[in-house]
Amino acid sequence: MNRMFEWAAGLACAMLVALVAVPVHAQLMLAHEGHHSGDCAIKTGAFPVAFSAYEKPKGDLPPTHAYCDHVPETGELYFTVDLTDPESREVPIAIRLVMEGHGEGGHEIMSVPAKEYPSGSISFTVNLDELGQYALLLETEKAGKMTTAVRIPIHVGGGGGHGGHGSGFGMTEIALLLGVAGIAVFFWLRRRPSAKAS
Repeated sequence: MNRMFEWAAGLACAMLVALVAVPVHAQLMLAHEGHHSGDCAIKTGAFPVAFSAYEKPKGDLPPTHAYCDHVPETGELYFTVDLTDPESREVPIAIRLVMEGHGEGGHEIMSVPAKEYPSGSISFTVNLDELGQYALLLETEKAGKMTTAVRIPIHVGGGGGHGGHGSGFGMTEIALLLGVAGIAVFFWLRRRPSAKAS
């Protein structure tokens, strides 16, 4: 019985070490895989997309929570957009992030020139210091002019915990809990023989 517990504890510890060793981008993509349930689906534009935003945690920890339309804190954020319609992957798409409420069209924070995304994945990092309402605009050329094909609203700041969270517990949280539980079981089993001896 003790061997089985030690084996489980060792496995949990190995998972925890592997989780820490995996680069942040890979963990971001693992966390992102858990958010294809449709909760972050945007279907109101010219083509459907799935969107997720991640807060960069303090220190070297990987991002673990994905948000749809409300990110509780300002700061450095990771944005990912999945082009769920294969045809949209063959169309050059320009990206603009604007802060709304600063005149017509909003105040531009960043822009990326039009290009195709054959993998269907768009990801970038941006630092947003002001709380407020933002919009991520995916633009395509129409009649020689760039027009908004998809508009993704994002409210940043003001707290709110995980109200905009795309889904429940992610793979990262489960792996961390397993690791902590495994370490606790390991030390508990090591203390039992010494308690009997005394």
